[in-house]
Amino acid sequence: MNPRTASIVAVVALVVGAAGLVFGIIAKGDSNDAKDASNATQAQLEQQLGSAESTANTESKKAQKAAGAAAKTANEALADISADVKKLQTQVTNLQGNQQQQSADITTINNELNKIDERVSKLEG
Repeated sequence: MNPRTASIVAVVALVVGAAGLVFGIIAKGDSNDAKDASNATQAQLEQQLGSAESTANTESKKAQKAAGAAAKTANEALADISADVKKLQTQVTNLQGNQQQQSADITTINNELNKIDERVSKLEG
């Protein structure tokens, strides 16, 4: 339960409690029947406060579960992103290796072309 809702519930409970207190004082002066009404009001207030507390606890537990679920989802998403980053790093490493191999192959081909060029020059000359 968020703090604003809890405050509203507490204010309502205090207003009802104050009304019950006023009725209780008036009832005490009137008769024993009024005293019984006061006791009933007090019991009702206690029940309402207990219900409010129970509701607050329930809302708090729901919020905690929701936060836990959100954290779990965020952790799963983070794990997926981390796995993707590792895959990309592996691919970049492989590309670098391929680039080095291609560079070496090009150098070898250039050397072979130079040799062939020399042979052709010797045959022509």
